[in-house]
Amino acid sequence: MSGAKPPRNLPVEAVAGFTAGCATTLVVHPLDLIKVRLQIDNKNRTHVGGILHVIRDLRQSQAPFKEAYRGLMPNLIGNTVSWGSYFFWYELIKTQVAHVQGHGELSFTDYLLSAGSSGCLTAMFTNPIWVLKTRMLSTSSTYEGAYNGTLDGLHKIWQNEGLRGFYRGFLPSLFGVGHGAVQLMFYEELKDWYADRTNTDTKDSSMKELSTLQYITFSALSKIGATLTMYPYQVIRSRLQRYDADNVYLSMRDVIRKTAKEEGIFGFYKGLLPNLFRVVPATCITFVVYENTRSYMNS
Repeated sequence: MSGAKPPRNLPVEAVAGFTAGCATTLVVHPLDLIKVRLQIDNKNRTHVGGILHVIRDLRQSQAPFKEAYRGLMPNLIGNTVSWGSYFFWYELIKTQVAHVQGHGELSFTDYLLSAGSSGCLTAMFTNPIWVLKTRMLSTSSTYEGAYNGTLDGLHKIWQNEGLRGFYRGFLPSLFGVGHGAVQLMFYEELKDWYADRTNTDTKDSSMKELSTLQYITFSALSKIGATLTMYPYQVIRSRLQRYDADNVYLSMRDVIRKTAKEEGIFGFYKGLLPNLFRVVPATCITFVVYENTRSYMNS
């Protein structure tokens, strides 16, 4: 097994992921808010009509900018913790897989399993944050029963729903692990493909340093592919995590049944357009910041 590379600096992976999550959230939070409000809207509006409706509500609020950044704190905490822990676990698991195999080159399946495992571990720790984030982003601050802030939200969820409240939507979140796994698999494979095409010496894609434009291109392509494949789970999760979920849906199966019956296949893709506008630039920012932060800290 001497051919396997030793693990790289895992704290560097965590810090790079943490920094990337922070930078991305600050830039694209308003688009995230629009996406969430569209996802929980069960009225049969067109994509464009729904987007304009949400934007109009934001503009008519007393403090539009403040309202557009409602729920920033749980979103910031969730994304920084998620990306930091995700890249930490991903590098650790990927290194162990390479160690067991006895060589540094990983296959298509190895990348998928490593990313999926790290995603499951991350989801277990961050689901409570995403429940709080969804509820704060999905409603105006003037909504009856709306949380006044992060601490108020945590207190009310625990007081009214207990531990179960923090893990609403956890099952569809696990389906979402597939989204991250598919994206990272595509990303690593694109880096491997480019290395083979340019005859780069190293076969470890995580060690290849590319240009900023190449990071942007590969991260954008991998995110678009993963989003188109896995988006419906996000709609299901958001509807399970909304304030009045118990009054509207009985279970995840009930969400799927009602959405299909009342809104058709397009109901599972509500918010897709603003989501793509959000996630593609967000992913590019995330991976560019992550790769460059990691490179800087390792130099």
